[in-house]
Amino acid sequence: MARTAEETRNEEYESLLEVDTPSAWKQTWLNNRGVIYITAAEAVGSSMDAIVRFLQQGGHRMHALQLVFARMSTTFIISMLYMWWTNVPDFPLGKKSVRGWLILRALFGFFGLFCLYYSVHYLPLAENTVIRFLVPIVTSWACYTFLSQPFSTKERLAGIVALVGVIFIAHPSSIFGSIDADTVDTSLAGAVDDVTPAQRLLAITASLLGVFGAAGAYTTIRVIGHEAHALISVTYFSILATVGSALALLFVPGISFTMPHGPREWILLLLLGVLGFVLQFLLTAGLQMDKSSRATSMLYTQVLFALGFDWAIWGALPDVWSMVGGGIVIASTLWSALQKTEAPKKDNEGVKTVDEETALLGAQTQDVEEVADRRASIGAAE
Repeated sequence: MARTAEETRNEEYESLLEVDTPSAWKQTWLNNRGVIYITAAEAVGSSMDAIVRFLQQGGHRMHALQLVFARMSTTFIISMLYMWWTNVPDFPLGKKSVRGWLILRALFGFFGLFCLYYSVHYLPLAENTVIRFLVPIVTSWACYTFLSQPFSTKERLAGIVALVGVIFIAHPSSIFGSIDADTVDTSLAGAVDDVTPAQRLLAITASLLGVFGAAGAYTTIRVIGHEAHALISVTYFSILATVGSALALLFVPGISFTMPHGPREWILLLLLGVLGFVLQFLLTAGLQMDKSSRATSMLYTQVLFALGFDWAIWGALPDVWSMVGGGIVIASTLWSALQKTEAPKKDNEGVKTVDEETALLGAQTQDVEEVADRRASIGAAE
């Protein structure tokens, strides 16, 4: 039976659809690129934490300030070269009107980064990561206290509940009595230092102080706004951290530079700087592709990667109280983040560069900065 012209055209059209329609795998990739990029960024962030912890443990004995120096000196070189190559406005010092704020932001960032690297020595990665999830709530509180930004009842409640979770993670013996230590599989465990209860409590205190340092950094970033390119902020942070850590290594008694033992340690030190920029790229791409609450929730996958590194490298898993506390912190901060309404999209919205410190001190703070911008616009409208 002869086919009609219409049937022939329909078959040709269907064949074209088959060619143009992407495969199931490609469609899944296209629909989830943002989430995949953000998840990869969290894996990179946990990798950096694992490197820092590894180089402080066992026979390596590198001081936290030496790791800050290695990390931020690489960041400084790369960021300066990138800004020069791309002709970033007001390179390299930024506008005079915000240089004081940029210095203050760098001081807060340096303090927060040192506290993070110090605490990683004594705390498992998973516990340290969970405590850093407090940064968005503390930043909201700081913006409320110093910039008169709204701080809702739900956010306050989430903050109180999260602090209860931190108490569970710390589980001081005066409250919880004598408890078992973290589970350690000695067949998997690498060289790891013994941690006394006093050192553990000091590390948790340092981690909490690091949260306030990060919150201070992001509060000053809120003040700076769009008056300085993000990479100029990164440059101030990196140069101050580089010079500050170098001076401490040279002149503070009891602190000194430890020569890396072999090529592996040199490579790990270099990776600290390189991975930071890999993380920055992944976060920038991921947050641009997907700004939904689903993307925000993916930021919390970092704790899963941290658990994986804890077990794979040191054979360690948190005890029951730490797991309960971690669950409380994650649930409360995630619930607080999901209460945020989506920001309206702007037609002229350009490419946003993720601040390098976001990668270092917790990627979840990106959401805080965007929320602060939305609150500022609401306040101006009122």
